[in-house]
Amino acid sequence: MFRLLGSALRPPYRILYILHTSLASAPLGRYESPNLDGADVEEFSRRFGTFIAEDARHDVWLQSKPDGGPIVIDRYNLVYAYGPLDRFSNILEQGGIAEVASWAAPTVPYPHALHYHPELNALQSELLAAFPWVRKPLRDTDVQFWSGPKAT
Repeated sequence: MFRLLGSALRPPYRILYILHTSLASAPLGRYESPNLDGADVEEFSRRFGTFIAEDARHDVWLQSKPDGGPIVIDRYNLVYAYGPLDRFSNILEQGGIAEVASWAAPTVPYPHALHYHPELNALQSELLAAFPWVRKPLRDTDVQFWSGPKAT
């Protein structure tokens, strides 16, 4: 989806990698990339797209400085697109995806399962080494499981 919908956006781009559940030693946080060009986003999608789609330890956002956004792929593999909606709609229609008139929010089946694959820990490490990320703390809304007091 980054490659498809991202083609409607203009560089420079930034990726926000929200690591809310870690099976490896990486600290949880909101990892912000430096400014990226289209080739950087393409390479990121090629290298890590399957990992992002098959593991629920993260949410990933693609932001365009000139066009806004973001395009978000969340832990449920739901895709949200903000910004130039007409451009997104045209790209999806050209790909054979038709709009359905509905004001209902997408639903996640219940019960459902989120999959965390320890065998993909090496990909998480590679992803976190791909850019000089700036890590910031998780926001309350990022935390998947929390049994303690709210963060301050």
